[in-house]
Amino acid sequence: MARRNSSDEMAEIIERVVGDIIDELIEKYYSDKVDQYVEYEELLVRIANEISRIVFKGKATPAEIESYLYKLREKKGYAKLILSYLIGKTLELREEIEGYTAISDKA
Repeated sequence: MARRNSSDEMAEIIERVVGDIIDELIEKYYSDKVDQYVEYEELLVRIANEISRIVFKGKATPAEIESYLYKLREKKGYAKLILSYLIGKTLELREEIEGYTAISDKA
């Protein structure tokens, strides 16, 4: 149960701090894949997990991730680049795991 609460907390932090940027990126580049393959909250949790893994070597507290996101947000262009990468990576992994065909690969 603690894991679920932690996931909920991470999704809430991501949504609160950079949710508007993520929404913009999804609408512009990933709307077909997010709607079809991934629930939005699951995407937020996976982004938080990737930030923890990549930036903090897997040992981040929610407060550290929140602080990182606020700093990232100060450089919006950079934030868009990083978040777009994380969204794309999450969707790519999801496609591999679940056997989805990428939209761009369909005839």
